[in-house]
Amino acid sequence: MELFENQEQEEKKSFDNFFIGLGGSFLMTLILLCLLAGRAFSFSQMDESLAKLYNMPDFSNYMIAALFPSMFVFFFLYKTERWQSARGLIVAVLLSMVLIVL
Repeated sequence: MELFENQEQEEKKSFDNFFIGLGGSFLMTLILLCLLAGRAFSFSQMDESLAKLYNMPDFSNYMIAALFPSMFVFFFLYKTERWQSARGLIVAVLLSMVLIVL
């Protein structure tokens, strides 16, 4: 009897998928980074602008500012117990932080 009660409590919630958290975090970070880079450079040459931005000393500041909203999303996912999405988000943030270090 207890086995069935535990299964009912562990129903999968909507948007609780590792790849949703991973892709959503990368997409949100990329959009925010492009918006920040767009303020510093022209939108018409975004590919060259991102290459220039990566070589600038302010790149880490832009990247941290782009990653900051992901932490708010993480706390929301944690509070609503969407563990798989939270794991995907953390993996994306860690990979982005590696990009900052390199």
